Amino acid sequence: MILGFIGTGGITEAIVTGLCVHGNHQDKILLSERSRFRSKRLAEKFTQVQVLGSNQAIVDRSDWIVLAVLPQHTLAVLAELSFRAQHKIISLPAGIRLETLSTHVHPVKQICRAIPMPPIAHGLGCTPIYPPDAEVEALFARAGKAMAVTDERQFTALGASSAVMATFFAWVASNARWLEAQGVPTDDAAFYAASVFHTLAAMSVNASAEALQRMSEKCLTPGGLNEQVLRGVKQARVIETIQAQIDGVMSRLQSAE
Repeated sequence: MILGFIGTGGITEAIVTGLCVHGNHQDKILLSERSRFRSKRLAEKFTQVQVLGSNQAIVDRSDWIVLAVLPQHTLAVLAELSFRAQHKIISLPAGIRLETLSTHVHPVKQICRAIPMPPIAHGLGCTPIYPPDAEVEALFARAGKAMAVTDERQFTALGASSAVMATFFAWVASNARWLEAQGVPTDDAAFYAASVFHTLAAMSVNASAEALQRMSEKCLTPGGLNEQVLRGVKQARVIETIQAQIDGVMSRLQSAE
């Protein structure tokens, strides 16, 4: 199976890296020249990666095609391409519904959407797939986990909920900088701040929302340090603010669709 990518941005690099390093992917991967530095770097790093001169050349020589361009460019890019009925298409751009995709990739019938995130480069994270496709799920499961989704609105909600990455990294960075301000060496500050968040996230895997809430409550010793911070966070409505922004992202994605 030859896998071709239309668009060579950061998420393409993450997927290719995850598949080749953690997924033992040996089949050929075709990339476009756009973002030449990134595609050239991947081709030099992985022998199964080849760079082609045009998107149509990638389509012509691929069995599966991953659309990895910006949402606002997707339909214009598709309008310039000709597909075969045998193609399988995996679309990554947010806000482009399956129904819309199908009208722009005729005569292709095998189409699905996916939400891979940067941790896939490290063999981590969960990639939602809509509609369920066992072959596509197996591909992404080689570099993390895959989640089959049967409802497109739920798929959109998963995409909206993942828009917390920048906020998360900013929070960890703020914690590290605060430690530095207290005199902790820079490397130690960053390592400790990241370690705290990493271990807490590891404890959260596979826990339900109710279980996570109980885990929070178990940290709240009356008059304790965790209680003080959480009380301040609630008074400032930090959690509510983040959730309101996610609501806004959901509305934005639905509007785009």
